[in-house]
Amino acid sequence: MAVSAFLWFLFFFFFFFFFFFFFFFFFFFFFFFFFVIFVDGQCLDDQKKLLLEFKSELVHNSSTSHSFVNWNETGDCCIWGGVGCDNSGRVTDLNLNDEGISGVIGESSSLFRLTYLSNLDLAFNDFTTSEIPNQFHRLPNLAYLGLSYSGFVGPFPSTLANLTALVRLHLSSNFLTGSIPSFHTCKNLKFIDLSHNKLVGSLCHLHFLSLTNLTRLDLSYNSLNGTIPRHLFALPSLDDLDLSNNRFSGKIEEFTITNNTNLRQLDLSSNRIGGHIPNFFFQNPNMYILRLSDNLFNGSFQLNKIRSLTSLSELALSNNNLSVETTNMSLSSGGYPYLSTLHLSSCNLYDFPNLENLSLLHTLDLSNNHLRGDIPGWIWETAKAYLNLSFNLLTGLQKPKYVAGIPNSGDFAIFLGNNRLTGAIPSFICDASPFGVLDLSFNNLSGSIPPCLINKSFVSEVLNLRGNKISGVIPDRFSIECGLQTFDVSNNSLVGKVPKSLENCKSLVVVNVGNNNLEGSFPCMLPLSLRILLLRSNRFHGGLGCRKSWPNLQILDISSNNFSGSVKLLKFERNDAMESYKWIEVKLVKIWPDFTAIDLSSNHFRGEIPDAIGNLTSLYLLNLSHNSLTDAIPRSFGALTELGSLDLSSNKLTGRIPDELAKLTFLSVLNLSYNHLTGMIPTGPQFQTFSADSFRRNTRLCGFPLDRSCNSPHVPVPTPSEPKDEEIEWGYVFAASGYVVGIGIVAWTLLCCRRWRERYFGKIEEVVDKIFYERGRRRRHERRVRRREERRNGLRRHHH
Repeated sequence: MAVSAFLWFLFFFFFFFFFFFFFFFFFFFFFFFFFVIFVDGQCLDDQKKLLLEFKSELVHNSSTSHSFVNWNETGDCCIWGGVGCDNSGRVTDLNLNDEGISGVIGESSSLFRLTYLSNLDLAFNDFTTSEIPNQFHRLPNLAYLGLSYSGFVGPFPSTLANLTALVRLHLSSNFLTGSIPSFHTCKNLKFIDLSHNKLVGSLCHLHFLSLTNLTRLDLSYNSLNGTIPRHLFALPSLDDLDLSNNRFSGKIEEFTITNNTNLRQLDLSSNRIGGHIPNFFFQNPNMYILRLSDNLFNGSFQLNKIRSLTSLSELALSNNNLSVETTNMSLSSGGYPYLSTLHLSSCNLYDFPNLENLSLLHTLDLSNNHLRGDIPGWIWETAKAYLNLSFNLLTGLQKPKYVAGIPNSGDFAIFLGNNRLTGAIPSFICDASPFGVLDLSFNNLSGSIPPCLINKSFVSEVLNLRGNKISGVIPDRFSIECGLQTFDVSNNSLVGKVPKSLENCKSLVVVNVGNNNLEGSFPCMLPLSLRILLLRSNRFHGGLGCRKSWPNLQILDISSNNFSGSVKLLKFERNDAMESYKWIEVKLVKIWPDFTAIDLSSNHFRGEIPDAIGNLTSLYLLNLSHNSLTDAIPRSFGALTELGSLDLSSNKLTGRIPDELAKLTFLSVLNLSYNHLTGMIPTGPQFQTFSADSFRRNTRLCGFPLDRSCNSPHVPVPTPSEPKDEEIEWGYVFAASGYVVGIGIVAWTLLCCRRWRERYFGKIEEVVDKIFYERGRRRRHERRVRRREERRNGLRRHHH
């Protein structure tokens, strides 16, 4: 019994010992990992205070803000949206991207007292009245600064170059001015994006010389000038260099690359760089994208140089002064294996480069060259997304070897405009899969429009057949799936009406059927998406009555037709219950609020000019000439501050020219001639620049620039006197009766006596012959004298 009791004692002893041991261990573990760590990660009071002060300095849109709007006095600031802290509770990250924030960040902002901040992102906010403060040097730990797309203005802050810990700098798409400081002390920088600003000045060799870690430098879309330092091309870690769309000039100095650089993407397009293309561009086998278009590079360039760039995917040499030689190109040994994009526009090409069987090529631009003859059949199987052969001397299209090889993606864009293509549109085009864009404009194509181009949305976005000799009617086969955005068949010989099925194209933006022989009434069925409508020089007729509006319409040209009707001002208040609009032009305020051009000239419109046109504040061109419009020019035209051209000539307008027109300082073209305007021409800086032709044939206008002074005395017009009750003067009555009787006797004699009648008219013929003979003889004599005088003057000028 004693032994068993002792064993039970030992059992309970060790049980409670291990129980208390594990309980103590568990308590210690919980305290350390939950309580201690929780306390260490909790936001410090001074950090919370600074964040709330920063919030109070700015304005935010509560409907778009998701994080910033919820900052308040309660809770741990380290768990606020967009806030990150270190283990000590100090704020290190602020990610307020696209939070609807606006206002001004002042030089004394509490932001600059968050000295442990390493990542700051304020991109996609609205600081359009704010300059970037010069206090960022007070944030010594800042490694990421994102201020892109935030509307900052003013000079580029030079103190950013003092942030030695900076790794990524994003300041693109603002309105920054001034020059770029030297970043040679920021040795940790890997990414710099200053694109889409207004920066000026040149780059010196010190700007980025010591940035051995820099992988991307984007200075595109600024106004930087001078020559490009060649050391930029040799930075050891640089992968992407974009200096496009600036004003860089001069030549790029040639040098030998001793070590292979990592430069894979180089974009120097849209500058003023001249000289020969440097050879060292083609010594880097890692080059993936090379864009040199829109510069002043000159000389001859052998296209087979790109064979050394075994990774090259895109080459752009368009619009320089180059003569590209393609005769030595060879596709043997797997040349150009990754080439997918080739731009050789305006490169003085006379022959097609040998690009057959390039399996990855999808974009080819050979426009504006001297290519002639037929378009080779292999090109249909090569360019699979974009083909531009416009502005050449091409005359025909070869049929592709394999119809199945024609691109089968619906977004394929083909541009063959401004060539010399003849005959009907080839039928094999209809055997291909749908196109996104088909441009055959300004050729000599004839025949009719193939129904396949219309049916089943064969062309999904743009169909341009402008400037050919195409005849017949427009096929009425636009399907319900039509996604066409631009439909242009202008300057042809089409007849018939605008097809009603065009209403199926719900995304239609541009319709141009001008300069044809189309007829019918105004095409009211066109979709609401319409922005540009050109019906000029056809045979359309009738009024403009429609039961719907086009809220996005910006350009309307219906000139030189037979449209008619009144444009007299009616009510312009919004009336949603109105069942129809009697005249489209009457409801301009509601229907076309964003107009930039209206041309209703050379029709038969009558009545007053709608006063509501003055509410179209975006209007640039207004032409109402050659109609029968009456009454005064609306004073509301003074509100058209963007108006550059106004033509109201050849109407029946009356009254004075409104003084408000003299306030239109943007107006460069004015024609008020051939009306019945009166009074003094308004004076103003812009009005003083117009010639007398702008006001001719308004006989009661006066003042500059006409030679009629408004201060000259007018000849008084006699006023009719009051009628008097006087006796009839019978003497005048008898005299008038004598004249009547005498004329009657002569007329009766000539009518009844044939012999007298023949002799009478014979004498008249003799007199007429003499008159016209003498006049003709004098005119012939004057012409001979004039010609002799012109010959003498010509000989004198030749001797001089």
